[in-house]
Amino acid sequence: MIPEFKDALTVNEIFDSIEGEGIRAGELATFIRLCGCNLRCTYCDTTYAFTNGVKMPISEILRKVHYANVTLTGGEPLCQQIAPLLRTLQEYEVNVETNGSIDIRPYQKYDNVFLTVDYKCGFSGMTDRMYLANFESLRSCDVLKFVVGNQMDLEEAHCLYLAYQRYLAGVPIYVSPVFGQIEPQDIVAFMKKHKLENWRVQLQLHKFIWPPSQRGV
Repeated sequence: MIPEFKDALTVNEIFDSIEGEGIRAGELATFIRLCGCNLRCTYCDTTYAFTNGVKMPISEILRKVHYANVTLTGGEPLCQQIAPLLRTLQEYEVNVETNGSIDIRPYQKYDNVFLTVDYKCGFSGMTDRMYLANFESLRSCDVLKFVVGNQMDLEEAHCLYLAYQRYLAGVPIYVSPVFGQIEPQDIVAFMKKHKLENWRVQLQLHKFIWPPSQRGV
């Protein structure tokens, strides 16, 4: 029986699918998409989550979780008070997908939680909003993701990687193309040129399995 909690979150949608990217790519997971975001990236594919949501008690959210893997996404999940939800998800492995603009340290105290932290390069229009101290907080269980839209973004990601390299030992680093803006083979060529053996190219699997604009997948 799921206990009742007073806390509630504004939820855009909850659905079951596979992880489309990152260290759990291809694995089944329950996705909890929270409403609201503090950024407005040029390439955002979830603008529908900015404002469209319903207030949902945590007890109701938990009833909709069907898999051991849970992903909190958005929007930007850290714009809401997610600590009560994380405390109730202790039996699950939780991936919190965050946009890189908010301090991640308060959420690293949960043993079953890892954070996938974006860095928004220049193509996003949001680079000046990045919280750079996150680079110093990443653990080996967390993930750093660079979303790139062109060669300038790749150069920016590389410079940041070199600047913070001493903090990133053992941290999985993924490079993801903005869908339809840069060819994945160009990312591979850049990695080969700079011998970036610990970088990984990631493609958004769900956009190849289903239509790119389809929701709830």
